[in-house]
Amino acid sequence: MTELRQIAAVCLVGIGSLRERYATALVIVVGMACVVGVLTSMLSLTAGLTRAYLRPEDATRAIVWAERANFDQSRSLHRDVIGTILDAPGIARSSNGAALADPEFLMRIPPLEGFAAGSLQLRGVGPAGLALRPAFRIVAGRMFRTGARELVVGVGAARKFGLTVGSEVRLRDGKWPIVGVFSCGADIIESYLVGDAVIVMAATRRQGFAQVIAQLVDAKAYPEFQRWLTENPALAVYVERKTDYDRRELGMNTAFFTRMAYVIGAIMALGALCGVVKVMSAAVRARTREIGTLRAIGFGATPVALSVLLEAALLGTIGAVIGAAMAWLVFDGREMWVWGAFKLHVAPSLWVLGLVWALVTSLLGGFLPALRAGRLPPFEALRAE
Repeated sequence: MTELRQIAAVCLVGIGSLRERYATALVIVVGMACVVGVLTSMLSLTAGLTRAYLRPEDATRAIVWAERANFDQSRSLHRDVIGTILDAPGIARSSNGAALADPEFLMRIPPLEGFAAGSLQLRGVGPAGLALRPAFRIVAGRMFRTGARELVVGVGAARKFGLTVGSEVRLRDGKWPIVGVFSCGADIIESYLVGDAVIVMAATRRQGFAQVIAQLVDAKAYPEFQRWLTENPALAVYVERKTDYDRRELGMNTAFFTRMAYVIGAIMALGALCGVVKVMSAAVRARTREIGTLRAIGFGATPVALSVLLEAALLGTIGAVIGAAMAWLVFDGREMWVWGAFKLHVAPSLWVLGLVWALVTSLLGGFLPALRAGRLPPFEALRAE
């Protein structure tokens, strides 16, 4: 009998005996389900934020900032340089020849009743702002009129703050009506109020934009676009790929949650590992006579040891699938508000991570019991009561 056949035979014998040891086997399954369920649930926050920030269309976009002011709420990009920026090579053009680039800014507004200060933000966009967001659509009311003191609110912000068409938001110079509610394909902009940038800036005494978002003809146009702007003596700007900016923002916003998820996952995995050691050691003791019989009729030490390892891996895998499935059922698609509205996402990569996490923990926990089973002398095993 080849070693592979021996391994298969011993594994089948071990799996068949699980019915008699189901209570202890459930310890591993439940333990791994808890570990993977908690880990994937916590990381679903990071995955959800990533999906809200990183949009597929951003791969061909760039952001222009005033030099040393590369954050959304800066107001250092003066109006007199916008025209020069829009003349840069590599910017895509609309059917009427206008540059697909939009000067924008972001500001916090006075607190709404019942909410913390600065919890709602207003993004001012220009004529090309909507063209840069093809998923943008009004789901209630209408779009704000250019040049009018009107706002529209994203569906996420509307749910969070109880805003509807007809609600009013107090700005520096008075109350502004909300005339519409919009969605934008789960983009983070759904967490904002949106209005005409020029009118809002005038009403709030803002003198500069935060950034210009530019749609490039393709990703290869970025180096020339960046070089032309940064080397232009009339400008003092910093240029960044939109995806690089989004990753930078995500890194700052999600680093703490990601670290906490892995720390808690590691602590729980350590507890589960100890459980695997105890359960598999008990399994080896319960199967001592069975193992001795197999060794006596010619089965090698390696197949016996591998059968213990594979049993631990099987139970860990079952637990991982159950844990990830529970996290997906409970949390996937659930709306949260952390720096904005987004939906938790138990991505396929998190299923894979949970499976690998459980397999490594199970194999490490099953190593010593497997080693003991492989080294068990046949004559001692057969004498065991």
